[in-house]
Amino acid sequence: MNLLRDIDVKILFFINKRLHNKYLHQFFRLYTEFGGVIFYSLLIIFLFLTNKNIGISLLINIFISQFIVHGLKFVIHRPRPYVTYEEIINRKASKDINAFPSAHTASSLMAALTLGEFFPVWRIPLIIGAVLVAFSRIYLGYHYPSDVLGSMGITILSFLAIQLFNISWL
Repeated sequence: MNLLRDIDVKILFFINKRLHNKYLHQFFRLYTEFGGVIFYSLLIIFLFLTNKNIGISLLINIFISQFIVHGLKFVIHRPRPYVTYEEIINRKASKDINAFPSAHTASSLMAALTLGEFFPVWRIPLIIGAVLVAFSRIYLGYHYPSDVLGSMGITILSFLAIQLFNISWL
C-alpha cells in the first residue's frame, strides 16, 4: 500500500511542480471549470430548453455520479494534496476539503459518456475533454492521481450500470 501511495504522490509532484508554468496554470484554472457545477447547470438548462430528452438524461446521470462521489467523500475523508503537502502549488483553496473521489472528473466524464450516446461523432473529443479536466485537477493540486482514476472508474461503472439495466429517463 505504501508503494502505491508513494507512486501517487510522485506523479502528483511531477505534474503539479515539474510541469508547472504560469501559462498552463492560467489555462487549467479556467479549463477545470468545465467539470464544475456552474458549467453543468447552465449546460443542462440549455439542453433542457433545446432537447428535453438529452437535458433530462444528462441531469439524472450526473446526479447519480455526484450522489455516489459525494457519498464516498463523506465516508473516506481523504484530505486534498495542498492540505497534506505545503509545497503543492495551489493558489485557491476548495470549499470541499475531501479529495477522493474527484467530483469535477465524475461530472465531466459522465457528461462525455452521456452526450457521446446522443452524439457519437463527438464521443472521443468529449472524452478527451473530460480527461483534460481530470488532469487539471491534479495539475492544480486539488487531487492525487488516484482520486481522478478512482472517480473515472466509479463514473464508468455507473454509466455501464445505467446502460446495462437499460435505464431510460425519457
